[in-house]
Amino acid sequence: MTPAHTTYRIAINDANLFIDLFEIDLIDSFFLLNLEFHTTSLIIGELNQDQQIVLQQYINSGKLKIREISIEEIETFQSLPVQTKRLSVQDLSIYFYAKELEDFMILTGDNRLRKEAEKAGYEVHGVLWVFEELVKNNFLEKQMAVQKLEKLMKGNLWLPFRECEKLFEKLKI
Repeated sequence: MTPAHTTYRIAINDANLFIDLFEIDLIDSFFLLNLEFHTTSLIIGELNQDQQIVLQQYINSGKLKIREISIEEIETFQSLPVQTKRLSVQDLSIYFYAKELEDFMILTGDNRLRKEAEKAGYEVHGVLWVFEELVKNNFLEKQMAVQKLEKLMKGNLWLPFRECEKLFEKLKI
């Protein structure tokens, strides 16, 4: 008897999301989610050496797929139909890569990239969504999620405060 095929949704990840998850030691839990993880070589280049070393194990196992971005492709980023002119080259690499895929979502902590991707009709989520998914899938207990979110809020002042408060309410035991 053949096991049922599990459909993975593609999650294209940006550096901010990885950095947040490293900051609160949830990177290993993140890779337990039933997603097919993708990013670009430019995003990996934004991470520090220790973070890159940790991610290398997921790259080697095939759990994290890296889309190499060439110099020639970077030059084409200028012609991408984006409305936000202040997107970084790294963010543009995510946007560029998304145009090649189907059935994907973008996981980002960057507000500009989020807004641009939403304007294009892409599904976009941030680290708070990741928290909810980790709890829902029993990879993170509610009490621990509260502690990790409190820690993240101290280190990441860009998080949407009201959304964090709503998540705290959901997580209360």
